Amino acid sequence: MSDSLSRNISLDKPLRHKGVERLKELINSATELFLEHGYKATSMDMLISRVGGSKRNIYERFGGKEGLFITVVSEECERLAAPLKALTLSNPCVRQTLQGFAEEILNIIKQPRTLELHRLMIAEGKDFPDLSQAIWSAGQDQAKLILEHWIREQQGLQKISASFTASLLAENFINLVVNKTQIQMLIGGVQTSQEQDLDTIDHAISFFLAATGVDIENVKD
Repeated sequence: MSDSLSRNISLDKPLRHKGVERLKELINSATELFLEHGYKATSMDMLISRVGGSKRNIYERFGGKEGLFITVVSEECERLAAPLKALTLSNPCVRQTLQGFAEEILNIIKQPRTLELHRLMIAEGKDFPDLSQAIWSAGQDQAKLILEHWIREQQGLQKISASFTASLLAENFINLVVNKTQIQMLIGGVQTSQEQDLDTIDHAISFFLAATGVDIENVKD
């Protein structure tokens, strides 16, 4: 399997507008097929049957099915990371900041497309370890970096205790918020309710505040 996460698209032949649109259509259709059936069960014939064209075009542009798969997963990783990259933590209230952050990441992981991508990561991880790591980095790691940066700032301002590293605090908070819900939904369980999500978030925040020595009655300071 390829060691590169590059899109592997050959642009030796410049595309006209119609060609660009057909390429987008091919990638979109391939995305749906790969997410639904997985890499091995998705054949070139299935792709051609859905979007037309020829196998030759796929080989010319992507080098084959593997190159197309890498392109699909790379684009899905960008889509997954986009809302996290846009997330800013600026509320002066510790509890409200954690509340808003937790609600956002729960909203992201509960989206059907995100769940399909993570199921694909689990199914194809052995053959495509780099792609699986890219999916993880686009989601969980990206969220951790954002929260870790904010925690480090709060520790520098002495708003929360530095008894634990920002990295450890961020990792454990996200795990408390995400893990149970994500596992339940990945194995086909029913989607958690808003009330359940709020309860999960409240417990995670309580643990965080206790671990960082924040006065729960005075979390705005």
